[in-house]
Amino acid sequence: MKDGSLLGIIRYDSKAFYIALILHLLIVVVLVVSVNFSERPVTAHKEVETVQAVVVDSQIIQAELDKIKKSEARKKQKEESRLKKLSDTTRKEEQKQRQAQEKRRLEEQRIADLKQKRLAEEKQRQIESQQLADLKKKKQALEEQRQAEQQRLSVLQKERQEEELARENAKRAAEEEKQKELNAQALRKKLAEEEQQRYLNSDKMKKLRSQYVKSIERHVGKNWIKPASANKDMFCNVIITQNRAGTVLSVKTDECKGDKAFQLSVERAVLKASPLPDAPSEDVFDRTVQFTFVGH
Repeated sequence: MKDGSLLGIIRYDSKAFYIALILHLLIVVVLVVSVNFSERPVTAHKEVETVQAVVVDSQIIQAELDKIKKSEARKKQKEESRLKKLSDTTRKEEQKQRQAQEKRRLEEQRIADLKQKRLAEEKQRQIESQQLADLKKKKQALEEQRQAEQQRLSVLQKERQEEELARENAKRAAEEEKQKELNAQALRKKLAEEEQQRYLNSDKMKKLRSQYVKSIERHVGKNWIKPASANKDMFCNVIITQNRAGTVLSVKTDECKGDKAFQLSVERAVLKASPLPDAPSEDVFDRTVQFTFVGH
């Protein structure tokens, strides 16, 4: 029992309080009765009055007790109501406190989350800043590498251009030298051909060539088989192609005066005469020999 007052005693143990109250009232009544007996002679009439008085006093006491009980009941009810209100208020206050605490907790959690988020954002910003710095550094390195590569390519291009120019100059010089040599060769060949032509056109060469052609003509005539229709007025212009060994490669007759049998007999005679007689000299030899074959 924390409260030592009468109200605290009643709250703590109301039954014990009422019993003690009744005992005290009985003691008071007994004392009153004792005083009355000592002051007056004891008579039967007085005893009746005393008994009546005691009964009346008991009723009064009971009525007082009832009043006290009712008063106590009202107080108790009021106290319980107050306590209930106090309890409701306390619960509301506690609920408000809990709500306030929860609100503070949520706010603190929100602030903590916000701080965490800001820290994460700051960390991410630092990472992105570092990445950006690394990217810039890498880009700068790539740019420097690109410039160095461009410089190297420019040097290589210049060197290639110089080499190409040197090759072109060397090629041009070689071509010019070659052309000079070709011109010299052509000139020497032309001079030689002119000299050869002069030699071939000389009377001696003409005589030797004529003799060589006559020998081929006689050799072909020896291999000719005269057809029945042939006579001395028939002739054919014969063109023979031979190699250096005198082997006849081809024969062709042109501007023939005679029938077909005469023309074919001449061609067969040329083919049969292969190989042809040797030329008296290299200068006289000609791959193409031409003469007129006359029938006889």
